[in-house]
Amino acid sequence: MTVRERMPQAAVDEMSARMAEILQQRAALEHEDLGYVVEAVSKLKDEKLKGLIAELIGWGDDERAELESFIAVAIEVMRKTNPSKLREATRIVELRYLLKKS
Repeated sequence: MTVRERMPQAAVDEMSARMAEILQQRAALEHEDLGYVVEAVSKLKDEKLKGLIAELIGWGDDERAELESFIAVAIEVMRKTNPSKLREATRIVELRYLLKKS
């Protein structure tokens, strides 16, 4: 029986912390304050300003929860797979991005 090489726990912890940081960078206002901003902006007539403010606010609670769950599952899958499979998946994603970009 061979021991499978796995992603180091430090790398998993670092990725988890970084993903949480990225998710929390958007919508840094309290939920109550965000509600007030959305309500006040909805009364404006300037559609461009409304769109820009909506973009600044970012994700709502449901979207944030969905992203957090997806990221947690992805990191757990990465922990359980071997590095060669992870490299292969990374290359596939990169190739798809490059093809879509060109």
